[in-house]
Amino acid sequence: MLWLALHFPNLALEIYDRADGQRQQFPLVILDNNRVCHRNAAAADAGIEFGTTLATAHSICIQLLHQHKDSNAEQNRLRELANQLYRYSSYVSVQYPDCVLIEVAGSLSLFGAHTKLTDRAQALCQSLGHSTQAGVARTPWAAIALARSGAEQLHQVSLSEAGLELAGIPTNVIERFDNMGIYTLGPLLALPSKQLGRRFGKILLTYLGQLTGTLPDPRMAIVPAKDFKETLHLPQPISNKQDLYAQSQSPMQQLAQALQQWLITHQYGCERVAWRFLSHKSHAEVVIRFAQAKQNAVDILRISELKLESEGLPAEVLSIELHSLRLRRWHNRSQNLFNFHTGDQLENEGLNSQAYELISEVNARLGDHVCRGIDVLDQHSPESAWCHTALTALHRSSATSQSPSTPARPLWLFDPPRQIPRSDLVLLHGPERIQRSWWQTEATFRDYYIARHHQGSECWVYREHQGQGESLEPSLKNNIQEKWYLHGYFG
Repeated sequence: MLWLALHFPNLALEIYDRADGQRQQFPLVILDNNRVCHRNAAAADAGIEFGTTLATAHSICIQLLHQHKDSNAEQNRLRELANQLYRYSSYVSVQYPDCVLIEVAGSLSLFGAHTKLTDRAQALCQSLGHSTQAGVARTPWAAIALARSGAEQLHQVSLSEAGLELAGIPTNVIERFDNMGIYTLGPLLALPSKQLGRRFGKILLTYLGQLTGTLPDPRMAIVPAKDFKETLHLPQPISNKQDLYAQSQSPMQQLAQALQQWLITHQYGCERVAWRFLSHKSHAEVVIRFAQAKQNAVDILRISELKLESEGLPAEVLSIELHSLRLRRWHNRSQNLFNFHTGDQLENEGLNSQAYELISEVNARLGDHVCRGIDVLDQHSPESAWCHTALTALHRSSATSQSPSTPARPLWLFDPPRQIPRSDLVLLHGPERIQRSWWQTEATFRDYYIARHHQGSECWVYREHQGQGESLEPSLKNNIQEKWYLHGYFG
C-alpha cells in the first residue's frame, strides 16, 4: 500500500479566512484560551505574535478580527474535504484534527506517478481555500509524519512534528526524549525496542511498529456522503446582499464551486438546492429549483442570484449554508465519432437547452410554479390521464416516452364535453371503448370515435352507455336520437 497524507496546518484559520472575498485584506486571528493560536498574513504583518492575548492584539491592531477555535467546525470541514478527495481513491480516511489519508497505490495506473496525483489533490484543496502539506509513504503514520514536518526522509522528522500525540502518546514522553538529546525519529528508531517498551510503555512500541510497517495499522475508510452540505462561516457580518455573490471569491461563489467539485466527484447533477443565511437571531432559507440538472458552479450561481433579488435576508449574515436537496445521475450528451450532426438534430438540441435555461430563469424571478407542463398519467379516463407538473429534465424524459400503440389523442380537450348533434359528424375511425374505474358505483362506458365536423375540423367524439352488453359496432339508424358529445379537437 502507498499512502498520501494531506496536512492542513491552517485549518482552524481557513474555516473563516477563506470566506473573505478580499483575500488577506483584514487581519484575522484564532483564539484558544483567549490567546492567539492562528493568524493570517495581514495579522502577522501587523506584528501580532502567537500566544498574544486578545487585549494585547487589539492594542496592536485596532481593525483586528478574531474568532474562537471551533473544534466541531474543523472536524466537519475535514470530513467535507475527505469527501471531495474521494475522487482520487476509494480508500480515504480522516486523521483528526488536521490530516486526510488517501491510499493511492490502486490509483496510480489511472493518474500516473504519485507526484502527479499529489499535485492534483493539493490543487483541489487550494481551489477550496486550503493550504496543504503532503507526505507519501508506505504506512499511514509515516505519511502523516512527513506531511506534518515537511521532511523528505523519515529519520529527519522532528519528534514534535511526527504526530506522536495523535497516537495517544503523552506529551511528557516527548519531553523526556528531549532531555535525553533525542530530537528526531532517526535516533529513536535505532534504540532497542524492548528497552523502549520497558521505559515508555506499549503505546510507543505500537506507534513505532505501525510507523515502520512491522505492525498492521487498519484505518477506517469514510463512507461517501449521499448529498452535499457545507457551511461557510464569515469573518465579519455581511449586510449588503450583493457582497454575498457579486465579488470575486465571494462566499456564495466558493460554496457553488465546492458543490461543483462534489458533483463531479460523485457524477451527479443537482435539480434543487437550498441556501441558508444565518445571523445571531434569525435565518432565511432560499430553495432554488432548476428545470434541468446542473453541475456547473456558474449556472448554479446565476439562477441563485436571480432568486435572491426578490428574497429577504437577515440584516447581518454571519454564516451561509448550501445543501443539495435533489440529485440525479449525470449523463453527458453523446458525441458523434466524426463530430457530424444533421441540421435538425442541432436545432432540436439547441432549442431544448435554451428552453430549459429560460424556464429556470423565469421560475427564479417569478416563482417556482409559473412555468408548468403537462404529464401523462396511467389512467383510462381522458379527464384523469394528465396532470400539471413542474418542467424538469425528468418530466422531459418521461413525457416523450409514449408507446407507439397508444391511440391518437386530441391536443385540445373540453371540460366538460359539449353535446353535439349526430348529424354534424362524419365518423372516420372507431369505436374505442373507455370504461370508468371498476371501484366507481355506476358502470359507465364511452365509445370514442375520430370524426370530421361539418365545418371541416377533425375531432374526438363519444356516445355514453349505462351498464354492460352493448355492441361496440354502432348502428347509425338506432343512434340518430342518442346523445353525442364533442370532447376535443386534434391539432
